Amino acid sequence: MSQIVATRKFEIAPDNLTGNGQVWSPQTGNPIITFTIANSEMYLRSKNLKLCFDVELFTAGGGVPTNGQVQLSDRIGAAGLFSQLEINNLALNQNLETIRNFGRLQSSLLANGSGWDDYTTYLSNEFGASANININNRYSKGVISCAMPIMAGLFLGANRDIPLSNDNGVGGLFLKFSLSPNTSALFGTAVAAGGYYNIKNVSLMGEYGMVASGKLPNIESYSFSAFSSFYNVINNNDSTFQVSPSLNAVVSSYTNFIPVTHVSNGAEDGYKTTPLLNKDPTTGVYDQLAPITRVSWTRSGILYPLQFGIDESAMVQETAGANVFGNSKFEAERQYYYSMAIRPKTSSQTDTLAGQNSEGLPFANGDVEHNTVSTTANIAASGTYANVYGVGIRLGDMMGTGSSVNFKTSPYGLRIQSKLNGSSPMAAFTFFLYRSRINYGTNGVVQIIN
Repeated sequence: MSQIVATRKFEIAPDNLTGNGQVWSPQTGNPIITFTIANSEMYLRSKNLKLCFDVELFTAGGGVPTNGQVQLSDRIGAAGLFSQLEINNLALNQNLETIRNFGRLQSSLLANGSGWDDYTTYLSNEFGASANININNRYSKGVISCAMPIMAGLFLGANRDIPLSNDNGVGGLFLKFSLSPNTSALFGTAVAAGGYYNIKNVSLMGEYGMVASGKLPNIESYSFSAFSSFYNVINNNDSTFQVSPSLNAVVSSYTNFIPVTHVSNGAEDGYKTTPLLNKDPTTGVYDQLAPITRVSWTRSGILYPLQFGIDESAMVQETAGANVFGNSKFEAERQYYYSMAIRPKTSSQTDTLAGQNSEGLPFANGDVEHNTVSTTANIAASGTYANVYGVGIRLGDMMGTGSSVNFKTSPYGLRIQSKLNGSSPMAAFTFFLYRSRINYGTNGVVQIIN
């Protein structure tokens, strides 16, 4: 990459802006927001790229919600307003990355890599997220202004200065944000009755990098990262599911869980990442731990990359009553591999929120006001578990140094042994981080290799 000698700030309005006061909303406005970043002989400095907008929440009659009526997820905030992000190159309209279940991806990517300092400072300004349900209740009563980094693989990878040239780059970019339905994006006592959200004052802000020659250097290929997602349901105490990612260079994979009845259910936070849970046989509420006893990964049916399963059976402790496991301990090894799959070099600061809440503690760092995500009385009731929970593995290497694994023709398998009772289905969202490449041939031929 040529040295950047100057930068230029920009602000881009949505392509589908039709007038002042435009509203984007699945209920009262346009449910899709699109942007065009034109091709040019400059770099897009994606580390400074922000989607800026205001969010307002309303009850069915257009009123201001009171506490607990209509609110965003306290962990990912406004990121939960988007169900899918599609990124294409502008010149040929070839797909570079499509992230389905965008909010569920952020439930792991953002929450697992962020700690107390992050949530009490800049994350409230970027995402409207505080990791505190009481603070987010207060946010819901006014305008929530966000300058949200776009958490897509293309913008988070090592090559964060993206060449926009037609001849020696991606040829410009086209971004398409699809909005989530109200019952998926929001939760609270008034959502099912018609609570909704509006997005206003939308723009894309960022920075271009310019080179001294005025023309980007010749390249034969451009490598970038991307995310892909799959959905499954697990219900039995020994569940194996296989998917065929059809990807050449997979770096890592991770899965998060939520009771199936909480998905697109306005009464529940659909972006929680709970442990595996069983329903109470009397009330039907998911409020009984079903801890994982063993987890393993396979490639073409053979254990990979670990030649062993992660055995957590010693952590599983049964309490009084058959199949009640409330005394089970923190599954430290499972959490370690999960965290490494998301962010291989984490500090003690960014580990605190994810690690402590995964132990089932009511709050982290001894700070009730800032880190609890539900009241102490409700921490184990009604499935309100606050955990940043999941399973994952770094497939290429265990140190994050850059290697990857070919799953083009080899199926990926995940086996989870647990205390699920067979009548408590859990939704499982699996994400792959992989590397892709654009090859430039003669006569303008461009090929994308996934």
